[in-house]
Amino acid sequence: MAAVLRPFRKVDSVTMRYFGWFVVLSAGLLVFAGISGCRGPSQSDSADVGTAVEVTPTEQAALFKERGQAHLEAREYNDAFVAFKRASELVNDDYDIAWGMAQANTELRNEVEALDWVNLALQLRPESAEVMELKGRLFLRLGRNRDAIRVLKRTVEKHPDHTLAWLNLSAAYKVSGDMDKAVEAARGASKADPESATPHFALGDIYVLDDKLDLAEQQYHAAIRKDPEHARSYRRLANLYIVQEKELDQARTWALKSDSIEAGDGTAASAAAWVLFLQDKKFDAANEMAGAAEDHPQNYQIWMRLGEILEDLGEDEKAAQARSTAAQFAPRIRSQLQDDFAAEDG
Repeated sequence: MAAVLRPFRKVDSVTMRYFGWFVVLSAGLLVFAGISGCRGPSQSDSADVGTAVEVTPTEQAALFKERGQAHLEAREYNDAFVAFKRASELVNDDYDIAWGMAQANTELRNEVEALDWVNLALQLRPESAEVMELKGRLFLRLGRNRDAIRVLKRTVEKHPDHTLAWLNLSAAYKVSGDMDKAVEAARGASKADPESATPHFALGDIYVLDDKLDLAEQQYHAAIRKDPEHARSYRRLANLYIVQEKELDQARTWALKSDSIEAGDGTAASAAAWVLFLQDKKFDAANEMAGAAEDHPQNYQIWMRLGEILEDLGEDEKAAQARSTAAQFAPRIRSQLQDDFAAEDG
């Protein structure tokens, strides 16, 4: 069963190291890529193209490529995979097919196969910025940080305006523990795209890891100035204040703001309810946390927090039920840190 949550305590260096490691985990190594749901392949994609009229293999491949690209744009990654696979069986050494297969496999979390297609695409276009960046990102996902740094450094040297490459280079340095270079790369991302909130958000996470909380707060505020609807920055600010038991009313305001922008998996709603518990408004906290659990039943951290609150209220049976529900959804036992700061989508 997952570890029982404990109320937040005053911040110390150990707590902030825990919070810092959460940032690495919650950001998914800060691999900035839009992952979405997939649906099963359609029958039309497995059917032959152009059966009514005789067409050449090259023409058939072109039709499958067009279909695959349409599926990618619609985030129908299984269908995209099927279409590009059919195209690859008809023609060899086609950049668009290799790139499409690389993207589809990446979105389907088939990193090893994606890497094979990336390498083929690079053979066909060695200086392609999009493919070079994806190769570095795949290395980062696979835990090959040195390879990721090598590839991403070359990418930004060749393409200094590639914001995503800078961000993932920063992530690779951060995971490797080189905070100075992580900061430098995040600033490179900001120079590449001065209007983007994401580099500031990334800098905030780096400063948290480096126990520079004031600088982290400044960067999250900077992200919000760039994008007033940047839900993750509001969530980070709320967590920073909660872990320090600092201005809890403001922390709750930020958590509620984040939830109103992007409810996600209920992490922000849980944080807002937890503030009530820290303020000794325990019945209100229990009711609000129960509502968050009902709205987001698969988020086991919410059930754990609800169990904590109910136990404090003397509702032992209900607390046990909440923890039992949490155990059904918990993929594995996690650290206290991850329970306190639930992982985000990215």
